[in-house]
Amino acid sequence: MEEFSPNSYEVLPKNTALLISDILSDNEARTPTFGARSPLYIPGENIAVKTGTTNNNKDAWTIGYTPSIVVGVWAGNNDNTPMKKGGAALAGPIWNKFMSEALKNLPSESFETPDLEIDPTKVKPALRGFWQGNENFFIDKVSGKLATENTPRETLEEKVITNVHSILYWVDRNDILGPAPSNPGANPQFDHWEIPLQKWWAQNNGNYKITTWNEKPPTSDDVHTDLSKPTISILEPNDAAIYSPDQRINLKITSSGRFPLQKIDIFINDTYLETREAPFSFSFIPKELENLQSNNELKIIFYDTAYNRNEAAMNFRVEG
Repeated sequence: MEEFSPNSYEVLPKNTALLISDILSDNEARTPTFGARSPLYIPGENIAVKTGTTNNNKDAWTIGYTPSIVVGVWAGNNDNTPMKKGGAALAGPIWNKFMSEALKNLPSESFETPDLEIDPTKVKPALRGFWQGNENFFIDKVSGKLATENTPRETLEEKVITNVHSILYWVDRNDILGPAPSNPGANPQFDHWEIPLQKWWAQNNGNYKITTWNEKPPTSDDVHTDLSKPTISILEPNDAAIYSPDQRINLKITSSGRFPLQKIDIFINDTYLETREAPFSFSFIPKELENLQSNNELKIIFYDTAYNRNEAAMNFRVEG
């Protein structure tokens, strides 16, 4: 018996696809352009929608999808003459009517939530909304010095060198995450964006702060180093003791380090319990833990006031 086997492969990282769906399904974001109850909106449904109109107004598109169904509508004149409206106005109502009927037979669905955490050191500024430029450096806000791989994200401050160009100057459309194009002018769309932008910048550059390479610190962050990490000792629970299931155990720790402790995250058997800020007070009763075992691991991830991070763990036994 023959069976169809799709030849699938990944064309986009999963989180990139989730981000696109999240943007295209945001009715509030498109409201200023299309209106709150436009043909792209179906009440009670989470739908990603994109419209399109060719430059000569001969073709109008509306394509929308849920996790289970994709619907596309094209509108145009049969004699190939230009139209007076675009994708949302022409194809949108047809798309809305068909999709509304189709969804009556399908369960209501939502898109998976994308990971919105972006490592600024790995994605170029031009792709993160910076219009001022695409060359940058990072400083540590605690030491005021050049950031290193040990500098925590909480204390990073990005400096983007002022060098204003259109995004096509910095981003190669065939390698978006790669280096800037060696000849951006080869893109036929480049001048359409670059020339008006340079005219605007020439008239308005006096209204903005100019950042130069002279602001780059000559020395590196010396606050966030391996030697600066705090340490703690867990005094209670005690790995030599045996605790009963209904016995209240009070957490006791001592710490040392260049900076005082700020907060701790508490885990038992890899299950997160609580976060506590200084001064630390925490207790638990073993039988109230969902994953209680005879031998258990207590792990504490701790941070000092400069956001240096470290962790410590110990085992404790429960019987009875």
